[in-house]
Amino acid sequence: MTKVPLHPRELERLAYLESFHIDPKREKVLDELTELACKLTNVPKSLISIVHKDEVWFKSQKGLQLDNSPRELSFCAHATVNDSDFFYMEDVHENPDFKNLPFLKEEESIRFYAGVQLKDENNLPLGTVCVLDTKPHKLNSEQKKSLEMIADLVMRQLLLNKKNIELKEKTRLLQENNEMLKNFARVVSHDMKMPLASMILTTDLLSKKYSNQLDEDGKRYLHSIKDTAFSMSDYIDNILSHYESDQLAIDDKEEFDIYSIIEKVEEMLGLRDDIQLLFPEDNLIINSNSAAMEQVVLNLIGNSIKYNNQETIVIQVTAAITPEYYKISVKDNGVGIPKDKQEDIFKLFTTLNQTDRSGKKGNGIGLSTVKILVDKLGGSIKCNSKINTGTTFTFTVKK
Repeated sequence: MTKVPLHPRELERLAYLESFHIDPKREKVLDELTELACKLTNVPKSLISIVHKDEVWFKSQKGLQLDNSPRELSFCAHATVNDSDFFYMEDVHENPDFKNLPFLKEEESIRFYAGVQLKDENNLPLGTVCVLDTKPHKLNSEQKKSLEMIADLVMRQLLLNKKNIELKEKTRLLQENNEMLKNFARVVSHDMKMPLASMILTTDLLSKKYSNQLDEDGKRYLHSIKDTAFSMSDYIDNILSHYESDQLAIDDKEEFDIYSIIEKVEEMLGLRDDIQLLFPEDNLIINSNSAAMEQVVLNLIGNSIKYNNQETIVIQVTAAITPEYYKISVKDNGVGIPKDKQEDIFKLFTTLNQTDRSGKKGNGIGLSTVKILVDKLGGSIKCNSKINTGTTFTFTVKK
């Protein structure tokens, strides 16, 4: 037998083959294609071969029971270096290049071979789709075309598998990097809390001890330092809350009512007399994660208070139930959100560059945390707002 020559770009071909991470595990879709190759060509045996450096192994087969073959004894290895994409021998015994093959002397040896290269636009064959028989055969033009079409389908499936593997690896790296970022944020945030607390305490001590010696500018500077430290502490708390929201065991469900959630939020915020918080007409019973729900409602009602310039702040919470979801809305009479920003506000660190009721700017963390929690609860959230009229946030939670 003539020694199998190497592909003109063999090193590139092997590197490209390696990038597919093809394993010998059988795949139903490829087994169906080898079976289809037999039916369309009327040939009883079929293979999907992968040609490696020293051996050829078979990803799928029909009518055969083979694991692999030495490359120098493989018709498929010859097919991958053939000038034509289609390698065709009606009777192998009549081809002088293969007359000395030892297995051709066996009684049930391969007599017919037709193989199509598996390759894409890179023109680097990975192997073949072939049909074989123990007796001579002829394929008509339609059968040859069918085999070429099957080779194209096999190559598409291999490319799809390759993209899925690459996507899984990218996802793994993203998750790994995201976890590293979360850990970094937790460490940095916790490490900053103590110095900030010390700054706040120090400014209080300075203000009391030297109050008689400080002029108005000095007192204002100390107040500014303390205010900034509180803002930074609040910012850190929001970052920690954002990352900890990913750790909530959302599947831990319990039964609770919407009134109890609003009452807890009301207690945490310590609402003033100039704030009217209106409860839903009916006390909806909900079966979900109460901690996540509480955090979502707390954030939305808190925003309704902060971003509101009315003398009397009015916040209306409504609750309803559908066949698949619980539906909660928080409506206010606040400053409103521009229409072109109503989707962006759920992105981390996105702010509207406007100050709240206390003159502070937002940090763009709260609504991002809300979106994460609502997604985890199997629902969605949307914003409907009009400048100087008010905003309604509506979110759903899967039952």
